[in-house]
Formats: sequence, structure tokens, C-alpha cells
Amino acid sequence: MEAAVLAAVQVHKRFGALPVLDGVNLELRKGEVVGVVGPNGAGKTTLLNVLSGATAPDGGTIVLNGRDVTGWGAAERCKAGIARTHQVPRPFGGMTVFENVLVAATAGGGKRGAAAQELCLSVLEQCGLAHIANRRAESLGLLQRKRLELARALAVEPAVLLLDEIGGGLTDAETEALVDMVRALRDRGLAVMWIEHIVHVLLSVVGRLVCMTAGKVIAEGEPASVVAQAAVIDAYLGSGR
Repeated sequence: MEAAVLAAVQVHKRFGALPVLDGVNLELRKGEVVGVVGPNGAGKTTLLNVLSGATAPDGGTIVLNGRDVTGWGAAERCKAGIARTHQVPRPFGGMTVFENVLVAATAGGGKRGAAAQELCLSVLEQCGLAHIANRRAESLGLLQRKRLELARALAVEPAVLLLDEIGGGLTDAETEALVDMVRALRDRGLAVMWIEHIVHVLLSVVGRLVCMTAGKVIAEGEPASVVAQAAVIDAYLGSGR
């Protein structure tokens, strides 16, 4: 089996007395889309924060392409090939859509000059934002801000893409377009980890599904098999959350 591009090994994280990640083991391989589901408070976003370097773990190891990057911050990991989106989009205020993506391409992706501009235009086209490239980012609605989150992540030209509930609030047509985009990224060899509450969206694209609850991975494997497990139904699908 091909070596993991990104791995979490026995990762622990506590906030005060509350264990948020409790011995999480997870691997992500090139050209693979892994979906992560679980109830609110399961530790999903904290896991992405730890993988991306935004939050330091209390224990365990993060490995990127065979290197221990546990002590690396988010900026270092971004330059090394990890990009992510956030549940709540965070565009750079006072900048245009194009300038937001250009920051990612230069500061995160190391591109310069014409190469950076060409990459930005390509990414904006791919994300359906080319027609509003000169609009101020703070003037965008929620759906366009989500597209901008994705565009900035892709402008880094990452090896690993971490998506945090990017499908929330999208129409069916927009969700279908997003799934098609994720499939295309997978086919180009990108490793994608996607947290999403809209389970049927994940099932249409992921090759492996992980279910978390109370900071632990309680099920992992072929998607249809995972969602059929009693523990998953009890912890997530049957909870109504």
C-alpha cells in the first residue's frame, strides 16, 4: 500500500479537563478522498486544526510525506503542502477577490510575477469567481465566500486539502459542482480530507469514511459499510444532530 501523505498518530488534545482528541490515528494517501463525520463536539474541526498546524496537539505525532511536522506551525505546513478551508469563511478584508487568492499563491505557494497571476486566474475560473475577481472580498455573500475559501486553498497548489464543512448552505446544483471539483482534484493526485454533515454528499465522492465521536474514531472503512454500523447510527446518524 502506498505510504500516507499525511498521518495522525495517537494524537491527543485537551481543552482544560475536556479531552477533544483521544488517541486519534488517521492516514490520508495521494489521490484519496476521505470523509469525516460525527456529531457536534466530536473533535472533527479540532483534528483539522491539529493537522494544519493551527492548534498544537498535547500528544502524538503528525507526519507529512514521511517527516515529523508536529512542531511546525500552520505557515510552515502550508508551504510544505497542506491547505485548508474553514467552516466560517475568513477573507482578507480590504482586498479584492483576486488579491485574496494572490496572497495565497505568493505567501503560501511561493509563486511570483506572471506565474502567480496566471495561477490565480485559473483557480478563480475553476471556482466560478473569475467574473467578480475585482470585487472587494468583504462584499461577498456566504456562498461566494465559501468559493473564495476554496480558491485560496487551491492557489497554494497543495498536496493535501482539508475541507471543513464547505458544502453547508450550498444549493443542490452548487453541491454537485463542488463534488465534481473534488473528484477532479482527486484524479490529479490531491489527497483530500472532507468534514461534512451532509452525509449523502460525502458518500458520492469519498473512497473511505471515518466516523468520530467524543474525540475518538469509532468506525473507518468503505463508506456504505461504515454508515450501516450500529455504533455510527447510534452516535451520529440516529442522534438527530
